[in-house]
Amino acid sequence: MSITFRIATAADDRDGPIATITARQLAAFRTYLREESVRIGAVLLDPDGAEDAFLSYHFEARVCPLALASVTKVFEFATDVISVVEEAQFRSRRVSIYRREPTATINMRVALTSDLGLELDLASSNAYALLESLGLRPDSVGEIPIDTIRTRLANPAVRRRAAEDGVTGYVERLDRLLTLAVTGDSCRLEWA
Repeated sequence: MSITFRIATAADDRDGPIATITARQLAAFRTYLREESVRIGAVLLDPDGAEDAFLSYHFEARVCPLALASVTKVFEFATDVISVVEEAQFRSRRVSIYRREPTATINMRVALTSDLGLELDLASSNAYALLESLGLRPDSVGEIPIDTIRTRLANPAVRRRAAEDGVTGYVERLDRLLTLAVTGDSCRLEWA
């Protein structure tokens, strides 16, 4: 089992736009993303398993490096797709494609994952060690304001404890993740 640390904002607490797409549009979107991946030299599909039918309906895609008009052209400029892609680009997030089993519809929405995928996914034991080194209770689910976690990371005693616990690498990755966060009341570090 693993625990993922990520930056959350007030926008994550409300329902965002959702677009319904067709299987044909989905196939065209995957093809477009693969072509653009080669063109710009960056991975845009995660995961990219064309041989696995499950993955073809459950994946995330980076849209921030791409022009809104180019992405939405694949979907014939459908307004619901424009809303999702625009929101994802505004929030520097990926889009998530998933299939709703009861209705068999294919949906697109803004993902919880940042565009660059800097989220910190750790095995539970490593996540608990990181939390303890930060002076936090080792729970599998939690959140803390960004300013509070930045203050803890600036404390030399926390850095020393992290080195003693062997989690310095995780602390450095957490520092990189925090670069995505803006200072504000609604921005927080979440883990689950």
